[in-house]
Amino acid sequence: MHLLTSHHLSWIIFSTVATCKGFPTLACNLLSSVLSTSVLLPESEAYNASITSYPFLNLRLHPTCIVRPKTAQDVSTAVNLLRGTECTKFAIRGGGHNANAGFNNVEDGVTIDMQSINAVEVGKGVARVGAGALWQDVYDAVEPHNLTVLGGRIGAVGVAGFLTGGGISFFSPERGWACDAVLNFEIVLASGEIVNANATSRPDLFAALKGGQNNFGVVTRFDLKTFPHGPIWGGKIGFAPEADAALNSAYTKFKMEKYDPYAAGWITHRYNGSTKTFAPSSTLWYTRPELKPGALGLMTGVGPRVMNGMQTAYAGEMTRNYSRIVRAVPRRTIWATTTFHISPTILHRIHAVWKEIVPKVCETYAYASPAAELTFQSLPPPPRNQSHPNSFGFAPSEAPERDLVFLQVVFIFMDASATTGFENALKEFIKMFEDLTEEEGVRHKYLYLNFAAKFQDPLAGYGEERMERLRKVARKYDPNGVFQKQVVGGFKLF
Repeated sequence: MHLLTSHHLSWIIFSTVATCKGFPTLACNLLSSVLSTSVLLPESEAYNASITSYPFLNLRLHPTCIVRPKTAQDVSTAVNLLRGTECTKFAIRGGGHNANAGFNNVEDGVTIDMQSINAVEVGKGVARVGAGALWQDVYDAVEPHNLTVLGGRIGAVGVAGFLTGGGISFFSPERGWACDAVLNFEIVLASGEIVNANATSRPDLFAALKGGQNNFGVVTRFDLKTFPHGPIWGGKIGFAPEADAALNSAYTKFKMEKYDPYAAGWITHRYNGSTKTFAPSSTLWYTRPELKPGALGLMTGVGPRVMNGMQTAYAGEMTRNYSRIVRAVPRRTIWATTTFHISPTILHRIHAVWKEIVPKVCETYAYASPAAELTFQSLPPPPRNQSHPNSFGFAPSEAPERDLVFLQVVFIFMDASATTGFENALKEFIKMFEDLTEEEGVRHKYLYLNFAAKFQDPLAGYGEERMERLRKVARKYDPNGVFQKQVVGGFKLF
């Protein structure tokens, strides 16, 4: 029980609002008075540990204070107070893996760090997952029961942002978006009320949270559908630089031939700006290992290879391995995305433009020790049951999994002074790629939110009808626009 009643808290907030004027120190003082053991202040070891736990250097902003709630009620208390101060900016952090600075942390404001709400409870057909959990926490909890979930493919990725942005899993080609396997969201609304959103209670909010990111409240728990599953087959294959065209051809054929619901993954072209070398690779999984390689054989058969990491293992072992790579050397990371229909030539044309220009970009900012990546992968199928929609705008009769491809273009670097240059290069690459897809008549409006840059508008890609539904839900559950105005990070509806 907190020492201050809601009446006393309201009085403190009321007497402070008039003098707040954007100074978040006041909000931090108030938070300390009601959540004393959960507020982290600058220069404390716990504060510094929270900041340095962000996987990318560009995300390591310095809020005025960090609130690390332990319960949904703590989140409610924090939201009530921050709403009352009106001018205090705040951010919500789940795993902290979104590469857009300011989306999961904030300068001169308050960051609500959900990492202490990370318990995973496994029940019959469901895993109840705290919003601060990482996917490794989830796999480690469910796999001893010979169960799995539609979860992330890197263990260090957070559950919350992944699911509210959509989420693509090892099993997505067969089972769809990860967010469509959420049975229930527990969420703190702007009013401070703690509610559940599911197929029968607040179904409008339930659908909006599947792709609507942080526009409606702070999700505190996800109830995920579990299903029995054993090991899968997969891993990374590295190819010689001269295999790049063959790899693009193989992926094009993979997309244009018969659909294989057990085949997942992506192909990547990487450029190392320090060594000035290209390195194509594939990261692939087959969820029915007894039938491997299935359609993946088109890509696993490409050569020459320089490394073959394909193995049969549980999903949790795969995600643990990829987390080690992500966490190895923290660097600055930015990315952007676009989507298109496959054609016999479009991958080759996009790759050719990138391959020609990216060495020049990296040479310009060589002092930042840059690297760059271009990745192609598939979208999941939409939910076929119209009574449980998500927000992405695909009709149940559509099959985006069969012919749509989305790409991710990435820059990785050390020196902060190169940020603007690489951000401009991202914009130019996206424009060039979209010009190419327009020219071929294969461009698609959808943008995968979890890979979108802050200069992009993935919510608009859902279509105006879905956007209006999302706005209606936001007005209903957050009539004063707390999550539109005070939560300054994320893609907004208004």
